[in-house]
Amino acid sequence: MNWRRVGDVGLWAGLSLLVLAESGARNDSYWVRAACVAALFVGVFVRRVRPLLAFTVVAWAQIVILAFALGTSHGVQIALVPAITLLSYLAGRRETQLKHFVLVCSWSLLGMLLLTLVVRREEQATEAVLTWLVMLLLALLLVVLPWLIGRYRAQQALLTTAGWDRAERIEREQRMAIDQERLRERSRIAQDMHDSVGHELSLIALRAAALELDPSLPDKHRRAASELREMAGTATDRLGDIIGVLRDTDAPLVPRDENVPTLVERAAASGLAVRLVQEGDAELSPMVDRAVHRVVQESLTNASKHASGAAVTVTVTSGEDDVRVRIVDTGAVRPVPSSVPSSGRGLDGLRERVRLVGGTLTAGPLRDGFEVVATMPRAGGPPEPEAEPSVSAAAAERATVRRSVRRGLITAVAAPLILGAVVGVVALAYYLVAGYSSILLPSKYDGLTIGQPEHEVEKALPSMQMIDPPAEGYTPPAGWTCRYYRPDAPFSANYAYRLCFDDGVLVAKAIVQTGSVPPTTETG
Repeated sequence: MNWRRVGDVGLWAGLSLLVLAESGARNDSYWVRAACVAALFVGVFVRRVRPLLAFTVVAWAQIVILAFALGTSHGVQIALVPAITLLSYLAGRRETQLKHFVLVCSWSLLGMLLLTLVVRREEQATEAVLTWLVMLLLALLLVVLPWLIGRYRAQQALLTTAGWDRAERIEREQRMAIDQERLRERSRIAQDMHDSVGHELSLIALRAAALELDPSLPDKHRRAASELREMAGTATDRLGDIIGVLRDTDAPLVPRDENVPTLVERAAASGLAVRLVQEGDAELSPMVDRAVHRVVQESLTNASKHASGAAVTVTVTSGEDDVRVRIVDTGAVRPVPSSVPSSGRGLDGLRERVRLVGGTLTAGPLRDGFEVVATMPRAGGPPEPEAEPSVSAAAAERATVRRSVRRGLITAVAAPLILGAVVGVVALAYYLVAGYSSILLPSKYDGLTIGQPEHEVEKALPSMQMIDPPAEGYTPPAGWTCRYYRPDAPFSANYAYRLCFDDGVLVAKAIVQTGSVPPTTETG
């Protein structure tokens, strides 16, 4: 059984039940109920793959309902609001891009305003705009804030995932370190076998050869000695094969007493264009001598791999206190095959080798070629302190993700507050401007008479009507149109003026109550 689909059906059924219950209480038509249930179906079942589409479908269903229901006696259906809030949260939870979410919300709010102005033309534009600003404030609370919370939760999940990924990567690195240590141990074992067992087999072969040539022994014993010598040679060859298996293929066996000139000659004999320049002939300590050999060996290996056809110059300069090795190549003159094996750790190994004898190594590209320079004390010295990064990679990655999550939390809290404050200030300013533009002074009101033509009355009227007329429940007779004006600045009076016109004539004027306190006026 697909439990995810079962959950989707349950969610759709729950949200639909809210809509049907409210629509039944309001006696909405069946097509309205079906349209809302269909919008919820689309929203629930596509929210995982198209979260913004799911949110947009349900939001626009609510927008159409608002456009037709605002300002009517039927009230406003709000059963879709929980679904809109939930889908907004899920859109943020699934890391929907900010610009796409902002575009959807902006066009939806603009569409709501335009649709309201078109559907309810009889209402004042000022009242429609003020209602739209109130809807904008509600959208910040019910849409933007859930999306930001979802985005914050997504970033929290990212932090958790990054932690587990980092732990797995550390485990892989530990396994790699163990494997490398095992390879180094195998290499040491191979070296020991080469130095000790190989030497013993050579002595056995040498003694067997002496017995083979001893004239005092019977022919049978000399043939046995000959067979023993041949077996020792065969064992030596087989030992070499075993050593080749145990040792790392990137570290070929070379004689321990091989010096730099012999190494360079061997590289030149293999086809590498290399020359050696020696300046000074000071004696080096064994560790430094092997480090110099290792630097030259690795540099020549890298040149043969990555600088095909290049000319290489090896310069060894022995001073009074130190020795300097510089290997420079002229760069590849032929394309390097992409399949050339490379561990990428050779230079790191050289740095460690040079550091252990108290020296330093630098390596980097030149304009034409590559350069490796190592400087070491002739007699060796204490290892240079190993430079450790001030901040580990894991700590840096964790700090980056935490900063991102912290910014997400601040945004989730601050953005709705700032946007709400801005919209609130705009709405208040708009209300005050409209309020001061709808003041009908008591003296002008008293000067209006029943039966006066409308065009004469309009000369005494302000430029705007009240955008918040009293909810007195007054129903004018058929054909009448009524307007409301305030006698003073907003928040300063508890009554308003009502003027009603019919067929271009003022037919009624009245003072109406605007609050719970009966009106107290100078005129009535």
